[in-house]
Amino acid sequence: MKKGVRRSLIALGVVLAIGCIPLPLQLKDGGTVTYNALLYRVVCWHQLTETEGVYKTGAEFHFFPRNFQDL
Repeated sequence: MKKGVRRSLIALGVVLAIGCIPLPLQLKDGGTVTYNALLYRVVCWHQLTETEGVYKTGAEFHFFPRNFQDL
């Protein structure tokens, strides 16, 4: 392989690896955690609802480009 092609493939691999590293964010709604990366978002719901003592739980997955929209 030529040096330019090899360097391009290595650079692409590094960019994709960095795009997959999530940053956790704890929300103040009862325990919801979001894991945000450049290529995806995972939301683990644990939200206190209007009915006292009842929690909304579950998980959502958002992939690029919809991972930048508001919850």
